[in-house]
Amino acid sequence: MTNPAPTSGAAAWQRLGRVTGVAGLAAIVLIFVAVGGTRDEPSFTAPATEFLAYYGSPDTVATPFRSFLFTVGLVTFVWFVVGLSILVRRAEGEAAWRSAIAMGCGVLFVALGLSGIGNEAAVAFRAGDLDPQIARYAFDQGQAAFANGRVGLGSFAVCCGWVIASTRFLPRWVGWLAIASGAGLVLSRISWTSWIWLPPYLLFWLWVITVAVLLLRRNFRGVARSG
Repeated sequence: MTNPAPTSGAAAWQRLGRVTGVAGLAAIVLIFVAVGGTRDEPSFTAPATEFLAYYGSPDTVATPFRSFLFTVGLVTFVWFVVGLSILVRRAEGEAAWRSAIAMGCGVLFVALGLSGIGNEAAVAFRAGDLDPQIARYAFDQGQAAFANGRVGLGSFAVCCGWVIASTRFLPRWVGWLAIASGAGLVLSRISWTSWIWLPPYLLFWLWVITVAVLLLRRNFRGVARSG
């Protein structure tokens, strides 16, 4: 019995690029469909009863179907994080520490995001029997976890952007876009109860779309490894 011929190196990298691109676009669709059309979150200074009413609403990301989409979207984003980190490691060459940090920080963001949505889904499930102060605490805890996760997301973007900007793996402006959004995400942690994080967060997802499209269109055949 003969074994099938192994996939050539160029074809394997091509496949990884396409899987990474598809994963990035799919993650964006799932995450933004999950949060789209939801009711406005209460402000941090709102009465405790308002938080309880929020979790009791059918129009929040904590509802069963929306939390399912959000969870699948975050797990799909892990595919993008791992795939892009491997591709960036190839471009980085020897002592590929930036790509390793990028992978770890991207996974950290997802872990904190899954923890946050899990807590909120549990609160929404028990909203009918919950004390309003517990609902308020759960909201604060979820927002703090999301703020911490954005620091990891920013570090992921900065490390990927650093490699991209210093190599010919992707256009260098794509690297600088990542660095700008990543730095903004990290710095926004200073004021985690404000909306200052939103512009760099949206800029980050614009960067993900850009990278995903470029990877789907890129021809990896004949591209030599850096370093």
